[in-house]
Amino acid sequence: MSVFDKLLDGRSLYDIAIETIRFFGEDVRNLVAFSGGKDSQCVYQLCKEAGIECEAQYSVTRFEPPELMAFIREAYPEVKMRRAYRRTLVEDIEVMGLPTRWRRWCCDAKHARTEGFDMVFIGVRGEESPRRRETWRTFGRKQDGTVYCCPIFDWTTADVWEFLNARGIPHCRLYDEGYTRIGCVMCPLAGTRKTRIAEAKRYPRHVAMFRQGAQRHIERARAAGKLCGSFCDSADPAGEMVGRWIATGQVMQSVEEYDAAFRRKPDAPGQCVFEGSGFSERDGES
Repeated sequence: MSVFDKLLDGRSLYDIAIETIRFFGEDVRNLVAFSGGKDSQCVYQLCKEAGIECEAQYSVTRFEPPELMAFIREAYPEVKMRRAYRRTLVEDIEVMGLPTRWRRWCCDAKHARTEGFDMVFIGVRGEESPRRRETWRTFGRKQDGTVYCCPIFDWTTADVWEFLNARGIPHCRLYDEGYTRIGCVMCPLAGTRKTRIAEAKRYPRHVAMFRQGAQRHIERARAAGKLCGSFCDSADPAGEMVGRWIATGQVMQSVEEYDAAFRRKPDAPGQCVFEGSGFSERDGES
């Protein structure tokens, strides 16, 4: 069934999305949480077609693939780049260490509340994961008080692509290379070990920054007399730390120890249901 086909009530999925956006978006200050991915592109275009006033913002994490940033700048020059951090990436890693599966400070910029808006339109879809379908709704409130609307919550991936293609809207070329979702490079919660290693080879400049930050983090810990992880026993502590992080999403255990402790196959995928969305697992709970 097409996203434009009429349902039993005489409305299509497209019609319902437009009505939803108009209902929640009229006469209020609207923000579109834009990620450059297909879902946020779809929501942004729907908001335009609904005729509401809105502003689209991208929250910079500094872990983005360069292809994505180039695409946004070229195809969406009006999108504002929101930088909710005060230090460089290397400085943040020096102070906080590499972000891990359990301490994801890398997404703080996306999770931070954006002041000055009454409604946030986002591209969360229930099809993306059971967790997302259980905890999110078409309309709700985040834990920080942000009121949100997910106008394509009931759309499928095929629906999204059909709509974008029908409108002739370009997309980031990473999709053409096989990516199904686009987020931060080497995300400790995303993809498989194989894909993270492949991204490490593809984005050596990112790895160089991670390594520089890791080296400074180790030096900072040693200078303060703090305990250093077992990676410090390596001939190349920073290299070992980054290598563990890329392979397992954490740094305190070696790859072998981690796999044994979690009985995890090397290429088992992680659970990153909120990758690239700017929201955490509990944000959709009421």
